[in-house]
Amino acid sequence: MQIDVTLHENGSEPIAIMRLIGEIDASNFIQISDKAQELYMNPARRLIIDLSEVPGISSTGLAAIHKIALVYSGVPHRIQENVNPDFTHSSNARKYVRLVNPQPGVDKTLESAGLKLFFKVFKDLDSALASFK
Repeated sequence: MQIDVTLHENGSEPIAIMRLIGEIDASNFIQISDKAQELYMNPARRLIIDLSEVPGISSTGLAAIHKIALVYSGVPHRIQENVNPDFTHSSNARKYVRLVNPQPGVDKTLESAGLKLFFKVFKDLDSALASFK
């Protein structure tokens, strides 16, 4: 798995573009979710995940996408003692995270898992970037 990150300045808010290359599975799901967490903390609270070069995603890969939705929904990274956080999605991830060009198999898997409900999905990067305006 290769993760390429670029930053796009869009007014006062930077947008991180995380381009994933390769299968998303048990061998790399922690790397992906950790990178998204890092981007959320500094510098970008807006994220585009480019899936155009991801040929497949396992159930563990879906867990990484789920964790990214949680992070960008505002669920704390570290859970405080005696606090029961809500680990369900909220519409907040849809405001701050975009998916770009998932390949047909990945798109079908995201749809089957119900994860597409929580992200706006675009065919190309320019459309995803413009959607944050």
